[in-house]
Amino acid sequence: MEADSTLKQAFVGFDRPREYASKKLAVFALAGLSVVFLISALYTPSTADNFTICGFRAFTGLPCPGCGLTHSFCALGKGNVVSAFSYNLIGPLLFLVLVLIWMRAAGVLAGRTAPVRVFDQFAERVKMVRLFATAFVVYGVARIAYILVFDPLPFQESALSRLVTGLFR
Repeated sequence: MEADSTLKQAFVGFDRPREYASKKLAVFALAGLSVVFLISALYTPSTADNFTICGFRAFTGLPCPGCGLTHSFCALGKGNVVSAFSYNLIGPLLFLVLVLIWMRAAGVLAGRTAPVRVFDQFAERVKMVRLFATAFVVYGVARIAYILVFDPLPFQESALSRLVTGLFR
């Protein structure tokens, strides 16, 4: 018996209630997503194609599934839903889910367990994380296939294309 309590005390936070960890995570989610939404409303990204932080796009000339999310979020932050979909089809849906997660975090901190439980049950039932991961993969592959068929020039001028053609010459 004494060994059990000693082991529990040896691990930092082990004997704390589960709600404490949930509230701590809710504070981080609420603060982090508030910053994301504030930046989305205030920031206007450049529309020039001269710079990208996406390593996949820089190497292949093709957009990854996440390319356009910043533009999409910023368009949504300014109320321009049509533009948001044009930058990234998954962006507005992800933004909506992040708003729901923000609301869930606020509910946890306010002690509103019923809406939190409903959200958690819904997320578990639809396998939200798996659903978004699958949607990103399908969207990314479809977008790349479309670009390769209808506008292959960005890929043909990419570092990957030069590397491949250099290997087979």
